Amino acid sequence: MKRRNFVFGSLKAAALLTPVLSIRRAASAYVPPKRAFIWVNCCGYPTAGDFFPTGGEQDFELSPILADFESVRQHMVLIDGINLRNSGLNPKGNNHVRTVGKVLTAKDVLPADDSEDGQPGGISVDQLVADELGVPTLELQVNESHGGSMRHRPFATGPNAFKPPLVNPVDGWNRAFADFEPSADPAAVAAHQQRLRLKQSILDDLGADLSRFRGELDGVERLKLDIHEDAIRKAELAVAKDMEADLAPSCEVPGVPDASSNIPIRAAAHMDLAFAALACGRAGIVGMIWGSSGYHWKYEWAGVTNVVDTGHGEVHHQAGARRDDYVKMARWDWNELRKLVERMAATPDGEGTLLDSVVTLAISHFGVHHGMNRVPAAFFGNAQGMLQTGRYVKLPEAQDNDKLLTSFAHLMGVDIPGIGDDLDCGPLVEL
Repeated sequence: MKRRNFVFGSLKAAALLTPVLSIRRAASAYVPPKRAFIWVNCCGYPTAGDFFPTGGEQDFELSPILADFESVRQHMVLIDGINLRNSGLNPKGNNHVRTVGKVLTAKDVLPADDSEDGQPGGISVDQLVADELGVPTLELQVNESHGGSMRHRPFATGPNAFKPPLVNPVDGWNRAFADFEPSADPAAVAAHQQRLRLKQSILDDLGADLSRFRGELDGVERLKLDIHEDAIRKAELAVAKDMEADLAPSCEVPGVPDASSNIPIRAAAHMDLAFAALACGRAGIVGMIWGSSGYHWKYEWAGVTNVVDTGHGEVHHQAGARRDDYVKMARWDWNELRKLVERMAATPDGEGTLLDSVVTLAISHFGVHHGMNRVPAAFFGNAQGMLQTGRYVKLPEAQDNDKLLTSFAHLMGVDIPGIGDDLDCGPLVEL
């Protein structure tokens, strides 16, 4: 081939090749579905300063309970000023029951003939959103036991209709993965990898040929060759991005978890299960209650000592005298969530990460000690660009949790006017 014909002919080919590959990449780009993780914490805090940051919206300083969250600071939105409305039935157990019944429903608890604890007043936001989107849910509970009390059951499909969470992680695994076969055939993935690598190596070889030609060219032809190489490089980058997207690792099905009642082991098993169910598309929404209202963990694994019977009775009920132990307990709880957030943020999903697509809402049903005001609440992940993260949002005046739950629904693409006792409450405008 004559040199001039090669330069002009291949320049034309490269000019055509680059947009074709760009179109191919755009057409084949994977847009992951939105999913959600809702984490209900039962610990609260000893004083507001132990949970809520200080400082401004973006230059905030993390609190003692959240001291280890610097690694996910850019992914979080902390919300200060959310209350659970102090109204309606006050069943046996008082706020231990009422708060769990309201935290995801924003609905007053209903009396029940067969239970002193009452029944849920309406559907919880996780079930409402799942119904609207037509996706399966998975409900989990980290605790030693599972009774019929509302203390264990924040999830509801409607009035007087609990959605009981699964306590044993083996049951959760069976629900999500017992009949699941990953769709990706390993042999097909390997063949696909080889095909894409060949496509890339052809362009690399052409680039080497062009480099050799450079020594023979000068003036305008060398300039044209530079333009040509730039076009080839853009084409190579397009192929590389195709390969990165197409070869994203398929979901990894976890092994059957340990059925141990040891809380740290069980907590880790449930978190692994939640991650896998979301990554593999086995659940559109995973809900988890962390303990139960008034749970009895001793937290010796978190460095808490001198608890003879229950952490709740001996630490929560002595929040002033045992503040340091209370903070240790709550910090361990939240750090287990942080590990999951970090893991999702490090997992590719489409053109972003799993955390970008999994709207993560963390909320406690207690504020200070057993109070219903100023409860901890936070979002993690940007909801595929809908939520500006890296913020501490201190509401100008207290708002009920119905607005927070409505905001969650909107971030999931479900445009409800409200939820709970006020079906027109609207979302939090500050988000």
